[in-house]
Amino acid sequence: MRIAVIMAGGAGERFWPVSRQNRPKQLLRFDAHATMLEASVRRIQPLIGLEHIYIATNAKLKKTILQEVPDLLPDNILCEPMGRSTAPCLAFAAAVASKRYGNPTMAVLTADHVIRDSVTFQRNVEAALRFAEDKDALVTFGIPPRTPATGFGYIEVGKEIQSTPDGTIYQVKRFREKPDPETARKFLESGSFLWNSGMFFWKTAVFRKAVDTFLPAMSAGIQALADAWDTSTAHTVLERVFEIFPVISVDYGIMEKASDVFVVRAEFDWNDIGAWDALGKIHAADAMGNIVVGQCISVDTHGSILYSSPDADAPLIVSLGANNLVIVATKDAVLVCPKEEAQHVKDIVALLRTKGLDKYL
Repeated sequence: MRIAVIMAGGAGERFWPVSRQNRPKQLLRFDAHATMLEASVRRIQPLIGLEHIYIATNAKLKKTILQEVPDLLPDNILCEPMGRSTAPCLAFAAAVASKRYGNPTMAVLTADHVIRDSVTFQRNVEAALRFAEDKDALVTFGIPPRTPATGFGYIEVGKEIQSTPDGTIYQVKRFREKPDPETARKFLESGSFLWNSGMFFWKTAVFRKAVDTFLPAMSAGIQALADAWDTSTAHTVLERVFEIFPVISVDYGIMEKASDVFVVRAEFDWNDIGAWDALGKIHAADAMGNIVVGQCISVDTHGSILYSSPDADAPLIVSLGANNLVIVATKDAVLVCPKEEAQHVKDIVALLRTKGLDKYL
């Protein structure tokens, strides 16, 4: 028995002003074909039927998610009562999985990455799921690094364990935090490091055993949730349990501490579209090196990103003599910043919040 859990609770604040609380990054259409969440669902659906695909998110987004992917089962949208990072999120999913299926194998996936080679992705997922089932292992995907990126965590690979037509699996030597530029360059040159994808595969019982070992304070909460789920007390118990869950990622809380962790070397294309300056990963630049989306006119503009939201009321953007800028317009807000400052757009969101400008959030 297999299920998929797609984590879709992020705020996507680096994509303000297009990303908002009621429609964050994972519910945007950056390539005009589908939202990032819908693309994630369709990518895994050939391996895991819709009735076994779960979305972990927050209650504010449930209605919008059902509008965007209407064939999802409403009961399969798991709404966290508050943000507690990925370990509590997946503990919640594991509790529901335990109650409904016993000990299914979970594919934990992301809602905000761009993967266009679905066939290869599905092959690699099959390799990861099969290994997790056969070896009672904790498994993740590692992305072969293309640049000495400092925005990703890294996985140092050990010996090759298994090579199949669906993927090659290595033992994880250790996880490394986001490096400084010099360390990232050394990682890239060594050939022994992969980017940490944030996707995971394990049997529910194996994950719960890891929680018992490394995050024991969460164990009783998982069992309480499993006992209460699909009963009249489920949401009361959920709120009580989440109040006491620690704020901790599954990477730091479990994966970095466990000894028998394995990684599938990803063979599919993968892009983490983390901020506006990464839009070039999914859109081709024009002759001047500009990424232009929507109603935009550029004159003597180089290396810039011009994005007029597809909203009907979004204005025309006209740039003259702009170089290496991000210019984004929606019907009620405009963002202008140097490309090198794109990662700090979330600071603007924090400032809007402190100034009480919640209508722009």
